[in-house]
Amino acid sequence: MKDSKTIVARLRFRLGMENGDDGAERGGLRLRIGRGRFGAVGSPRRNPGRRFDFGRSAGRTGRSRDPQGRGSLIGGWLFLLVLSIGAYFASRLPPPEKPMTGELQGAAIASDGDSLRLDGRRVRIEGIDAPEIGQSCRRGEDAWDCGAEARRRLASLVEGATTRCRLHGRDRYGRELGICESGGRDVGRAMVLSGLAVSYGLYRAEEETARERQAGLWSGDFVRPQEWRRTNGEPAETPHRAGDLLELIAQWIENEVRMMAERIIGGG
Repeated sequence: MKDSKTIVARLRFRLGMENGDDGAERGGLRLRIGRGRFGAVGSPRRNPGRRFDFGRSAGRTGRSRDPQGRGSLIGGWLFLLVLSIGAYFASRLPPPEKPMTGELQGAAIASDGDSLRLDGRRVRIEGIDAPEIGQSCRRGEDAWDCGAEARRRLASLVEGATTRCRLHGRDRYGRELGICESGGRDVGRAMVLSGLAVSYGLYRAEEETARERQAGLWSGDFVRPQEWRRTNGEPAETPHRAGDLLELIAQWIENEVRMMAERIIGGG
């Protein structure tokens, strides 16, 4: 094949002979040959910029479906499902008891539904949360003083017996945190089973039993003490165990599901 420059020169020369030198410059036709493409250059073109390529046209891209994207999404959902199941069962495991920081023993007096006065010191019963003094609950259309009822129940558990509390540090208000026994019974466990206190880090199985029996608070509608304190301007109280985050998450999910079911049933 002859050199492209030679071809262009000859074409320009022939056109110049027919149209004159000015025509050769203004209207001359130049044929440009490149790798895989050709085009006419030098004369006005109806479709400027159009170019013919052998193969796929320039600027045209094909779409490819990425099967890995869908697989990654499914894998993420499976991971969240496994994590949720693990959190559910982990919240059911009994947490280990904290190292003891002391011990108190003697006659105890109930201050409210989850606190005792023992040997001149105030002991917050660990792992439970009882309705506050002044908190009301409902059974059907009737309201009842569940805070006062919880205090009476705790008073009956420690009355006429020696109470022994194993202490595990203090809460944010300086109260002793302890697991207490009176008359051979675990006081916190008995309160939760009676339905007049809820699990707050311990006694999860006992709470479920009380709920199934519709005992105490579970015989009607009530607001968990922690939520009641928050909405009524009372001091907040953190859970008693370091691993109670899963417990609180599980309780929140259960409460939301129960409230949603009640709305659906009530609306139907």
